[in-house]
Amino acid sequence: MYKKTAYLLALALTITLTACGDDTHANASVEDDGQPFFYKRHAQDADGNYLKDSLTYPGNQPRDADGTLRPEPVRDWTFVDQLDRPISNTDLRGKVHIVDFFFTACPTICPKVKGQMLRIEEEFADDPDFALVSFTVDPKRDTPERMKDYATKLGITDMDRWRFVHGDKFEIYDLDAEYLSIAEENANAPGGFDHSGYIVLVDRDGFVRSYASGLDPAEVDFLMDDIRLLLDQPSK
Repeated sequence: MYKKTAYLLALALTITLTACGDDTHANASVEDDGQPFFYKRHAQDADGNYLKDSLTYPGNQPRDADGTLRPEPVRDWTFVDQLDRPISNTDLRGKVHIVDFFFTACPTICPKVKGQMLRIEEEFADDPDFALVSFTVDPKRDTPERMKDYATKLGITDMDRWRFVHGDKFEIYDLDAEYLSIAEENANAPGGFDHSGYIVLVDRDGFVRSYASGLDPAEVDFLMDDIRLLLDQPSK
């Protein structure tokens, strides 16, 4: 714990409050009903009150012509992790997991987001059905070896539980939209990339169910409640 905290404090000295991209979710205003916008991922009762114990889908799922929600899991993908081992979405089936997109040289939001990811990792450290996945948006520089070093500096010892994923740049850029995220090269952005600071929650069957801004600890607290909901539910 001390190792992780010391590293994050050192990283915090090097970053600013500016995100690599436009983080509209982090800056969203409170809704008219007085509830933060991220309550909308939950169902409502007949009176329009949000039900915290009824997690629904966050809006990336396709709809039929009549507007009926037609949930689909994130498409299949296969890449390698920080130990150069194959990893695919099917390896994560049966586990509740969170996903983020980052790059090791990110000078702005990544250290903050990773700080929140570490909070989540430590909160669910004793649950074997929970995992974490971080996709690099800079695979040219972020080799598996470099990401292993990055993970080690973060204080991560269980490389089976938290997988840092390396793959084809264009495939990852296409995939990020299915995880409600943003990733693209931008020479004018800090570090050369635009990417969101979202932490995305995926259920045991591969469906995106919730998300939070990794720049807002209050949202992450709410996301951890969502994680608990999913961990209490069996796979379909």
